Amino acid sequence: MSFYSVTRVNCFEKMDLPFTEKKIRPVLNDEVARKLVEKLYGFKVKSIQELNSYDDKNYRIICYPEFENIYVKNIANEGYVLKIINSLDSQDKACIEGQNEMMLYLNKCNISCSIPIPNLCGSYYSLEKLRSKDTTEHIVRLLVFCPGEILYNAKISPELLFDVGYFITVLNEALSEFYHYSYQNRNHLWTLLALPRLHDYLFVIKNENDKLLIKDIIKSFETNIVNNLDQFDKGMIHGDLNEQNILINSEHNKIIGIIDFGDTQYSCLIFELSIALCYMILQACDITAGKYVIKGYTSKNKLSNYEKKILKIAVCARMCQSLVLGIHSHLNEPDNNYLIVTQKSGWDILRELWPMKDDDIIKLWGL
Repeated sequence: MSFYSVTRVNCFEKMDLPFTEKKIRPVLNDEVARKLVEKLYGFKVKSIQELNSYDDKNYRIICYPEFENIYVKNIANEGYVLKIINSLDSQDKACIEGQNEMMLYLNKCNISCSIPIPNLCGSYYSLEKLRSKDTTEHIVRLLVFCPGEILYNAKISPELLFDVGYFITVLNEALSEFYHYSYQNRNHLWTLLALPRLHDYLFVIKNENDKLLIKDIIKSFETNIVNNLDQFDKGMIHGDLNEQNILINSEHNKIIGIIDFGDTQYSCLIFELSIALCYMILQACDITAGKYVIKGYTSKNKLSNYEKKILKIAVCARMCQSLVLGIHSHLNEPDNNYLIVTQKSGWDILRELWPMKDDDIIKLWGL
């Protein structure tokens, strides 16, 4: 079944998203993570290394060849990623099932990504208490490690940016035939349509001019996008094609895979391009870089006139989310500097991009 046969789903209605200052990130050390792998999967851990993550806990795991798991044929040479999901997302088991199904589906479509493996019970995930006295449970998964270098470590080039844009079209085409029921009603804070909820988080912004800037972008987003959703094609999107989630080859000129399916969603297809544009511009520290991503995208998919009109708005909307929610999360997790990567260049670029006239954007991005 194709999602394009769904006329309209609830995720485009007014959202009631949770606001909380409670810490939701899992609390555990390397030894607890090691024991989880051995207890749940029957693998003997050779080495363990914590990876960057936003609200979850991720570990790179290398295992010995010997194992006890009837659902696994061989130990992966590249190792695994142990993912312990934050307490909020762990409440939505159906969404985790949808993410697992999407990864398995894309792997069959020859799109390289992490894929889940079954635990000793034959399931792709389980709910676990991380400490004996815990009342909170976290979803635990083990994914086959997807080899490649993250785009964040690469020097940005027009060739690489073009391939990012082209890859989006390949991904959208593959996902056009994917369906899982959990996505029909999924509302979460990082969907682009949740932008108006940033009003609840603006207290973290101390600069009043920046606060007014974000309010202006939210208002424009509501007027031009939220109130005109019938202008956009809908479908499944990855929802977070940033420099940390895109894998590239050793020559740094081609996309070879994607990771982190935590923000996958059914939404406007143009948002996939908008989100990627946002992060590629931030990575390049250059608004002009957007034209190469767009060129790669339009080499296979054409943009409608209305999509061209709102592209800058959607890009700025994602920057607002990354900036505001990053600061908020960092207040709760001050030792996790991964949360504020966008802050380095984000504010300067947003202040420069938002006032630009439509004609200048059309010329600059080749729309």
